[in-house]
Amino acid sequence: MNRNLEKIGINTEERYECIYTTIDEEGNKNSAAIGLKYFGEDDIGCRIFEGSKTLENIQKTKRYVVNITQDPAIFTKSTISKLPEEYYTDDGDIAILKDAGSYIIVDVIDIDEQKAENTPIDNDQSIFMIRGKIQEIVIKDESIKAFNRGLGGIIECLVNISRYKIVDDKKRQEYMDRVIENDRMIQRIGNSQTKEAMKIIKEEYEKN
Repeated sequence: MNRNLEKIGINTEERYECIYTTIDEEGNKNSAAIGLKYFGEDDIGCRIFEGSKTLENIQKTKRYVVNITQDPAIFTKSTISKLPEEYYTDDGDIAILKDAGSYIIVDVIDIDEQKAENTPIDNDQSIFMIRGKIQEIVIKDESIKAFNRGLGGIIECLVNISRYKIVDDKKRQEYMDRVIENDRMIQRIGNSQTKEAMKIIKEEYEKN
């Protein structure tokens, strides 16, 4: 079955930041902010570092939900603490965010353990490449689009470049370091538009 994710802002060129929700064998629900890669048709994927509760649940249940939201509180709580139970629907056998604009139910088809490469993580920690098959898409609000990670990096660089000429050398170096990191990310996951924007930004930084 052909799945079209364009209505929720997802294409095959870029990477998106979404909230993944899982449930363990005891019914405890968990959420985490994780990147999403869409390969077309029913094919979807992500990368998760070892030690994650989300990874543990996925390995055991072979199912997860991708929630489309731009709520900063949900992203924050899902990353640095535990998302309270009231954020989830009352479903007992699946974890779904109550206020997600859309959600995608995914069945896992392959989990491949690899060593992390081309990431800021410099240690022996493994990363797991998870490929899944979309089973269902529920769109509740088409105005809520998936957060585009590349565009987020561009916006950060533009905010910093507006201040670049009025800060001291130490702060300038901090901004330049962020440009380098965002450029690394965008060259890996960005489309032609974000790469062109990043090229313009780097040229502007190099003038000063």
